[in-house]
Amino acid sequence: MKTVWIMILGFLVASCSSVENTSNVVSDEMKRIAEEKTPNSMLTFMNKEGVKSFISYMGEKHHYDEDLLIKEFSQITPRQQVIKKSNNQPEVITPYHKYKARFLNESRIKSGVAFLQENKIWLDRAEKEFGVPAEIIVAIAGVETFYGRITGNKDVFTSLSTLAFDYPRRGKYFQSELEAFLLLAREKNWPISEVKGSYSGALGVAQFMPSNYRKLAIDFDRDGEIDLWGSSADAIGSIANYLKHKGWKAQRPILDSVTLHPSKGSSPEIMLWSNKQRKTFHYPNEWKKIGVNAPSSLPQLKSGLIRLRTAENKVSYWLAYNNFFALMSYNPSRRYTMAVIDLSKAIYEGNEVQ
Repeated sequence: MKTVWIMILGFLVASCSSVENTSNVVSDEMKRIAEEKTPNSMLTFMNKEGVKSFISYMGEKHHYDEDLLIKEFSQITPRQQVIKKSNNQPEVITPYHKYKARFLNESRIKSGVAFLQENKIWLDRAEKEFGVPAEIIVAIAGVETFYGRITGNKDVFTSLSTLAFDYPRRGKYFQSELEAFLLLAREKNWPISEVKGSYSGALGVAQFMPSNYRKLAIDFDRDGEIDLWGSSADAIGSIANYLKHKGWKAQRPILDSVTLHPSKGSSPEIMLWSNKQRKTFHYPNEWKKIGVNAPSSLPQLKSGLIRLRTAENKVSYWLAYNNFFALMSYNPSRRYTMAVIDLSKAIYEGNEVQ
């Protein structure tokens, strides 16, 4: 009888062991399947190539708290919408006559006039110190953030990390901006993951990228703090300081509208020279030689040739001077720059307090 009980007990032990092993196998298999079904985008940035070396770089070059960075990168995953938006920017793909409709509307013009009048003291001071007209400063704020109403609600750390490590085309640039953001956050004692901005990491009313915030943002109201969100004065002064730093010259022209000789509209020379790079090339008499109707009354300055679609079946041309390209440095898009110029004209014309 004792032998029978020993045999039964051995059978039960073996069965339990078999069940346990089977359970472990099933558990491991389920884990494997789950991992296979988890897209790479769901992995935290600590799993991304280059992140660990970036953390080491920040520690070695800037004595940044590496444990803090490991903790922060371990809590975020790539934001794929950032990549999608970066590849489909309206400044690149939308014809100008459709693009400008977003900004040249009654609401934005009236709000621009109100912003100008409410901040006249700061705008007058900025124009005096930096040479940038009030309506240009206001128009930039209008195009960028609707005068501070729309400054972005995405955490900047995730956006910049996504562009730095998941966007090879401009990864080097955005790694430098991520570096600048982390230094800025440390300098300002900002919680890294709580700072909000645009999908590309731009900050405040002026939408400065972090490197420009550190270098060109100024405490224009002299309250001891540079605040591009809460201080219109700081935003105004910083925009003006930025443009002067990028080559804006007071009392100089921005651009002049021109036409082409009827036979030159689609000539190889015009197509070669229009929208070429971001600098000036020829004097008016030189533009004449390739078919641009450049009146003798135009400034005798070097200029570039801008070509934009201003209606479904119409292309317009301008000679653009250095101040145009200083504006273009704010956003490297001719559509953006022209929208700022057109909005500034509408604000100037609508302002009763010149």
